[in-house]
Amino acid sequence: MAVKRRSELECFVIGLIWQIGPASPYELRRHMQSSPSTQWSASAGAIYPLVQRLQRAGLLSSEAKRDGKRRRREYRITSRGLAVLRAWIGPPIGVEAVTVAHDPLRSRARFLEALPEADRRAWFAAARAALDEVEKRVNAWAKEASTSRSARVMNKSGELDVNSRRAWLDDAANVMG
Repeated sequence: MAVKRRSELECFVIGLIWQIGPASPYELRRHMQSSPSTQWSASAGAIYPLVQRLQRAGLLSSEAKRDGKRRRREYRITSRGLAVLRAWIGPPIGVEAVTVAHDPLRSRARFLEALPEADRRAWFAAARAALDEVEKRVNAWAKEASTSRSARVMNKSGELDVNSRRAWLDDAANVMG
């Protein structure tokens, strides 16, 4: 029987549950929303059905919990889920895992010549300010990263990304004006 290939988001969520421990979909969403990356959708419409699908597939188990008057469902990774997570991490590492990073800013920059020169200058100023905000979020995650080697490695990638994007913005501003 062929093993179903799981999406990047599915495997990422399985990994988050492995890393942060038993978690409700709300906690997963909150964790993802606080990330400096916008790569993953943390919408309720994405996360709640996703964890239910993963549970039906036997990759997660769940338990009903009470938190005061509120009821919630907490998900845990199963041994089958851990096997899927390990296979996703690799090796082997597929080409879909090694690509140019998702960057909506770069996508917008592709069309900067559509803007008048003054608007382009304003765009670069706004992009630098937005990148400063991302850097603050990366630095905030650095505090959390101190608890785990893999989190520190991930956070270092965020720091390097911010620095390279800042250098790219400076170069682009010099070329585009």
